[in-house]
Amino acid sequence: MIKRMELFIIAALFLLITAVILIIYSKQREHEFQAHNTSIQKNLVNGASYALNLKLLEKKRHVLLFASEYTSSLIQLNNNPNDEAAENNIKTRLQQRFSDFFTYTITDQNGVPRLLNIDSLVGHACQLDLSKFAKKIGNSNQYQNKVVIHPQPFNYHYDIMSPLFVTGSKPGIFFVSFHPKEIADILKTHEIRGQQLLLVKQSDPDLIEIGSKGARDKLKRDIRLSKEEQQRILVEKNIPGTDWRLVNLPDSSYEKAYIAGLWKEAAIIIGIVTLALFLLLSILLRRRPQ
Repeated sequence: MIKRMELFIIAALFLLITAVILIIYSKQREHEFQAHNTSIQKNLVNGASYALNLKLLEKKRHVLLFASEYTSSLIQLNNNPNDEAAENNIKTRLQQRFSDFFTYTITDQNGVPRLLNIDSLVGHACQLDLSKFAKKIGNSNQYQNKVVIHPQPFNYHYDIMSPLFVTGSKPGIFFVSFHPKEIADILKTHEIRGQQLLLVKQSDPDLIEIGSKGARDKLKRDIRLSKEEQQRILVEKNIPGTDWRLVNLPDSSYEKAYIAGLWKEAAIIIGIVTLALFLLLSILLRRRPQ
């Protein structure tokens, strides 16, 4: 006949072995979750960066094609910048071609805008980029401007530029600005629960350029990443032809909640096993002969 003390020792050993197994299993699940989470982040960033690169290459190609297709109209407008009918005709065609179109202009060989009617939409940051682009293009139509968000009030946008060649002179610039909605939509469609995709500025790494809700003026948060957020970023990738870096910002509360759930499950199982052993011991002790 097993003695009472021996029953308690057996029960305690069983409970201890169960707890050790659950701890090892929970730790294993925790490590697997973290590895899987990192793999997911890499896939998200790789997929989104590929889609962004394709979108921007497509946008640049279409702007170049538009400039080539409407060269004569653009040159005519360049020679007669006060021709409102010609200006509006180009604007209408751009609106038909690009759903995210914001504004456009043409410039002289020094990057100075020629269309005075829309100068208010071509901000200081745009004009600086135009000046830099004008100095670099020379006689080449292969050069592409570096894409970056320009923070004009209520109209955050990015610009695509194309050389505009006029016979017998150095090239001017055909300049088109776009709202960042299509870029934000790409981030939105690639995001999943617990992960947040952000485009930050390569030259100012904690400054957010675009999130899934739009440019930084649309984000309901600080426009700069905190040091704690920067430390959480495990996966990032530069977007070619831009001053953008795509990063994934994992939700720390989501990861903590998942891991806490694992340990809660283990605690519940240990609790159930403890209760079952207690009931079993009670039954066995009651049936022992007095």
